[in-house]
Amino acid sequence: PVIENLKKFYDEAEELSVKIYGGTVQIFIREEGLIQPIPATRLSDGTLRYLFLLALLLDPTPPPLLCIKEPEIGLHPDMMSTIADLLVEASRRTQLIVTTHSEALVSSLPPESVLVCERNQWGSHLRRLDSDLLKEWLKEFSLGHLWRMGEIGGTIW
Repeated sequence: PVIENLKKFYDEAEELSVKIYGGTVQIFIREEGLIQPIPATRLSDGTLRYLFLLALLLDPTPPPLLCIKEPEIGLHPDMMSTIADLLVEASRRTQLIVTTHSEALVSSLPPESVLVCERNQWGSHLRRLDSDLLKEWLKEFSLGHLWRMGEIGGTIW
C-alpha cells in the first residue's frame, strides 16, 4: 500500500526498495523511465516526510500510541485530505495524537476526530467537538475556517 499511496502524488514512482549497505539502511525509489533507482538522499524533504508518514500510518501492527507533530510540514496543502484519510484509518488501529497548525488538515478531518487544546490559568485541557452543535456552521464554513475564526476554540499558532 505504500507505493500505491506514494503514486497519488508522485506519478513516476514504480517501486520502493530498502537495502542495507555497510550496516546502513538505505531507501530507493525506482522511477518510470530511469535506469537507476533514486536514493532517498536525492529525494525532496516533502517526499521523505510523506514516505515516513505512509510507513507510520499504514503499519498494520502499530504501537499502542503514535504522536505526530505537525504532519503538514513540507507537504503541499492539496495533500491534506489524503493525510487526513490516513490519520483516520490509522486511528482505528492505534491511539493517535496529532498536533497541527494547518487549516487545510483540520478542514479535511471529521469534527468527531478533532479535540481542541486550550490553556488557561489552571493548565491545558482537551475538549472534543460536538458535531451536532457544528452542523449549521459547517453548511457555510469548513472546520478549519471555523478554527481560524475562533469559533471552535484552540489556538491556531
